[in-house]
Amino acid sequence: MKIDKLLYEHFAELRLRGEFDTFYAPKLQEEIDSLISSGTTWVILNLRLVKFINSTALGAIIKANKRMRAEGGELVIAQPSAFAKEVLTQIGIDRVVPMFDDVEAAQEHLMSRMFDDETPGVIGESNVLFEFADSERIDIMGGRRTGLGTVLSVDHERIKFSWDGGGRGLGKQQIEQLFAKGLPLKTKFKVKLCKKDYFHVDSIIERSEAREEDGTWGVVATAGFQELSDADSLALAQFADDLDYLKKQLDDVRE
Repeated sequence: MKIDKLLYEHFAELRLRGEFDTFYAPKLQEEIDSLISSGTTWVILNLRLVKFINSTALGAIIKANKRMRAEGGELVIAQPSAFAKEVLTQIGIDRVVPMFDDVEAAQEHLMSRMFDDETPGVIGESNVLFEFADSERIDIMGGRRTGLGTVLSVDHERIKFSWDGGGRGLGKQQIEQLFAKGLPLKTKFKVKLCKKDYFHVDSIIERSEAREEDGTWGVVATAGFQELSDADSLALAQFADDLDYLKKQLDDVRE
């Protein structure tokens, strides 16, 4: 089996070709890990050219969907072949992983999920990909270098975000170790109303607060930017000013 990866602005499409069996299940997981590491958590799994699919492969699809959901995104199935569609519907996979007959419908579904009223964060933005560089914190993360947080605020000096722990079962002490004041943190985020491309910024954690919800520990952290180009600094400063203005205007309307 072969997997072709197509990257779009807001999501990725994985096109599978051939027989999707036990041997190739880890290959799908590798592609999912790669996408998450790059900050892509919305994925279309195109099965139009899949001639055969077995139970291990079905398990890999469910696992990939759960993984994307844990990271704040979603994986959906598009254009399943006649064989794949029959198996998926007989087993009931389509009740767990959304399935669409064409790619356009899958794209519309993902876009609506990305920008619906449940999507948190700054106007025009939601997620920040953060990365640890030291082995101690990577070990705490179970070998993972990255996590996907939710942007709460951002300007030309710092970013504030929340993180729900990524389903890793971390305790309060581990969260405090990951986000201790003064530790470095690489951040990657996009502010759609400010700049088309991603901001890649080396940061230093300024403050953090471990928070527990329903038995799961997460964090609200603030990281100060270390090196920001003049152009990016001006763009983010203007964005913050514009956002304040918009909030004031909305408050006036409500009053």
